[in-house]
Amino acid sequence: MKNIKKALLATSMAGALVVSAGYGTYSWFTSSTQAAGSIQNGTLSVNNGQTITTKLFDGARFAPSQVIWGNMVTLDNTGDLDQTLKLTYNASVDKAPATPYKIMYIAFKSKTMPTQDELLDWRIQWEKGFFNGNFNPNAMAKNGQVSTLPAGVQVVTGEATLDDVQAAAAVRTAVNADGTKKYKIGNDEFFTLKSDEYISIAFDVKMDDNAGNEYQGAKYDGNLQVQAKQTDFGSKYDK
Repeated sequence: MKNIKKALLATSMAGALVVSAGYGTYSWFTSSTQAAGSIQNGTLSVNNGQTITTKLFDGARFAPSQVIWGNMVTLDNTGDLDQTLKLTYNASVDKAPATPYKIMYIAFKSKTMPTQDELLDWRIQWEKGFFNGNFNPNAMAKNGQVSTLPAGVQVVTGEATLDDVQAAAAVRTAVNADGTKKYKIGNDEFFTLKSDEYISIAFDVKMDDNAGNEYQGAKYDGNLQVQAKQTDFGSKYDK
């Protein structure tokens, strides 16, 4: 009889366990992981893509052997990508070829936006030897012809290279002899503009002594086009 009671008790307890498991609340230890990514594109912009309102120069009653000083125009990297600049300067004269006109430029590169007074001061120092035929900044510095610019300010000056002049002459002869001249500047280290840098450049125009009477009353026009391209490997402009 005792054995029968034990068996019944054991059976009853087993049933209680089953019932308890069936009505309980389940819970487990858990873990998870995830990953995400996004890419924000950079922006490439020079002067916000807006036309520069400052005139390159403005003159009247121009005559042989005279020089017009150009105004400083500043190029600003308004994007967040480093950029290589290519400057194309086109010159034309309404009544005759632009051959007797010489173009000389001076450009300063700086980390802060220079004031017009600062640019004028820098320019005076560098142009002391400019029209004496010395367009090489290194040579000018070596000869002691210039004062020291503020720290971090770089300068480059020059005239259209002989190759440019010859190429322009070939175009005038071979194509339509319209007398226009085109100068290409930039595409080098100096004209690589970081996001926190500025380049201020001015073009001076000189009419040669040998300009004839056909230039009386003529109108000279200069136009500057600036292109910007990102500086990744292989992104240089074609010559």
